[in-house]
Amino acid sequence: MENTRSIPDIVADVMRQASTLMRAEAGLARVEISESLDAIGSGLGMLIVGAMLIIPGLALGLQACAAAAMAAGLADYWSLAIFGGGAFIIGIVLAILGRQRMSSSKLKPSKTIDELNRDMAMARDVATTKQQVGPTHATQRAA
Repeated sequence: MENTRSIPDIVADVMRQASTLMRAEAGLARVEISESLDAIGSGLGMLIVGAMLIIPGLALGLQACAAAAMAAGLADYWSLAIFGGGAFIIGIVLAILGRQRMSSSKLKPSKTIDELNRDMAMARDVATTKQQVGPTHATQRAA
């Protein structure tokens, strides 16, 4: 069976399919970003509630440790400085790690971008193949 489609018809068909594919990929990107934002939102809510519970518990725990050090004979100012400074350093380290984990690169729809790159490469290959086949087919039809 001979293919009677012209090159402009084939190119138009490829463009329609590429347009449909791009719309589908854009929808996938929206869903992926929405899921990422939902995960970050719920994580942030848990972080806030956890901090609200941890802060008073940590303060009481540090006071108890400082009181124990004072009872063991350490000067008041040294026991408070040691436990307060230790908590401060640990807090800074955790804040830095938390900030790194909430970076904007986590929001990037990497799966969708990879899919789009593969789809574009496939479309280029199909277009190149159609262009190479097209003149040969036209030559055969003229003969």
